[in-house]
Amino acid sequence: MKRITSIIIVLTLLLAVPATAQENRRPRFNPEEFNMKMQAFIAQKACLTPEESEKVFPIYLKMKEKQRELKHQEIKLKKQCLSSEKECLNTLDRIVDLHEQFAKIEENYYKKMCKVIPAKKVYNIMLAEDAFHREMLQHANRDRKDKDRQPPQHRPR
Repeated sequence: MKRITSIIIVLTLLLAVPATAQENRRPRFNPEEFNMKMQAFIAQKACLTPEESEKVFPIYLKMKEKQRELKHQEIKLKKQCLSSEKECLNTLDRIVDLHEQFAKIEENYYKKMCKVIPAKKVYNIMLAEDAFHREMLQHANRDRKDKDRQPPQHRPR
């Protein structure tokens, strides 16, 4: 009887540990969900009609995709282990070049957006994007602070 009781207690504890571990995990980042939230936020803040959204977001998302590629290149460059002054200067020049390409992409795509919706709304899209990212950072900071305030949870032994 003691053996059966011991087995039941061990099994209960083994099943309880994964359940509590999952409660403490942050949800995984979902890029599609993030993009949907961002588009809805921007459309609402920039006062875009559904027709305008349908026209401008493919252009906007293409711009972001190209900029993201440049950002990944920059991150790779920054992760390199450089030893000489010449290598550092060369890498800095390449990073500055990527920043210039980033700005050029933004300029070209903003011009494309201005062809399908008014410039005022393109400007509002830019402001709304900044506001969205600010709000997401504030939300993440709030979540982190809330998690820090919670008393530590004790694991069953």
